[in-house]
Amino acid sequence: MKIISIINNKGGVGKTTTAFNLAHYLANNGRRVLVVDLDSQKNLTTNLTKELIDKPSIGDYLLERIEYCHPTIINSNLHLISSGNTEEDITLLSEEGTNAHKKLDEFLKTIEAVYDVVIIDTAPSFNLYTRSAMHAGRVYCVLNAGQNEIKGMKATEIVLSKYNKKLEGIILIKKDISKLFESTKDYLQKQYQKTIFNTVIRKNIALAESIFENKSVFEYSPRSNGAKDYKALSEEIIEREGLQWKNG
Repeated sequence: MKIISIINNKGGVGKTTTAFNLAHYLANNGRRVLVVDLDSQKNLTTNLTKELIDKPSIGDYLLERIEYCHPTIINSNLHLISSGNTEEDITLLSEEGTNAHKKLDEFLKTIEAVYDVVIIDTAPSFNLYTRSAMHAGRVYCVLNAGQNEIKGMKATEIVLSKYNKKLEGIILIKKDISKLFESTKDYLQKQYQKTIFNTVIRKNIALAESIFENKSVFEYSPRSNGAKDYKALSEEIIEREGLQWKNG
């Protein structure tokens, strides 16, 4: 079972859109996918379910309020576990000591025979849930152009180094055509040649519209640039992670 944690300590960069469409693409192509929404805003949860769900959360399991965390079934290949009362649960978990960030990893090990891929969406901060995701999974950073964005990515690398881990993927989002984007892309391709994905996610109205309609971009507008870009990115991820096709 592969675990991919989507990280950026800045909001509005495209983390949730990336997690949402990657999960749909993998599930549509036969992979058993679990999505874990660790962001207190729960945007990924509402995108998948159209409403907030009232059922036990990952926080309830980690705090041992329940014996097993049953997922919400989106479809036969796509399941969801939401974060619950995130801030309150994080506070309680933090009181359990320095190893609290390992509990998510321990839970995921109990279900590794059930799923092919786990995709974790995180908050735009290095809170306990985000650090838990960094400890448990292979970390992909979703990035816009700019010096502050690069500084944020380097801050992620510093946190990862505390767990003897490294950045496994950089996904670049192109929100406009500018020298800033090109200079950011050039820098990343030189400094992170083996980490950055070749596919750049271009700005595309279909991406925003599809989220509003609670549909993946592949369902909403399959011929759009958004669908083409996320398909290409997903195929790169499949190759990098050693995931094989399982159609039907």
